[in-house]
Order: sequence, then structure tokens, then C-alpha cells
Amino acid sequence: MAGVGAAKQVVSPQRAMRIMSVKVDGTGAVALSGTCALNMSLTDNGTGDYTLTFNLPYQRAPEVIVTPVTDNCVAKIGTATVSAVQILTEDLSGAALDADFHVILVGADCSDQY
Repeated sequence: MAGVGAAKQVVSPQRAMRIMSVKVDGTGAVALSGTCALNMSLTDNGTGDYTLTFNLPYQRAPEVIVTPVTDNCVAKIGTATVSAVQILTEDLSGAALDADFHVILVGADCSDQY
């Protein structure tokens, strides 16, 4: 019989990976820029401590990549949940420092997808 056992392509947009990137201006008046800036909000928690909150939460905590833009600065992830990520920035001696940085988030909209 024709077609029996033939492979079929299954397209499921619900299982697609969601990738967002944004630049954070953490010096002066904090602000977000980039195409995904409308999909999240930024909270300045104090010197060198920022929280990005996602308008649409992920089903699992996303993988987060953060890179500093400010010279002589370290940017690192504090906590990451399905709805927000905390970014901490500090100078090379470990003291909290307001800084600019880029963030890339990669996650899924299905709880069983990795």
C-alpha cells in the first residue's frame, strides 16, 4: 500500500524554541534596547543588581548568556526562573558596579522540551 510507514513531517509551533536578546543600559537611567525589549521589563534593584521580567513566562527556566559592555566589568547571572532573571554586575575587584550588558535568553514553551 502506498504511503504506509512513510515518514511525515510534524510542524508544531508550540514546541519551538524562544530566543530573546536585549541590551541593558544600566548606567544612568536604566533602559532596554533591541527587538525583544518590548517582551520584558527591567527593574534596577540597586547598584549592579538588575531583574529582567518576561511578559510571557517560559515553561522552564531559560538558559541565559550575559556579556558586559562596560570596560573592566564582570556580568553574571544571579537567579533565573521561568518569569525573570537577575543579573549582577561588578568591577574586577568584586564590588557592585552599575554597567551596560547584553543578555541572550534561550528557552522553550513546553515543560518537557530541553
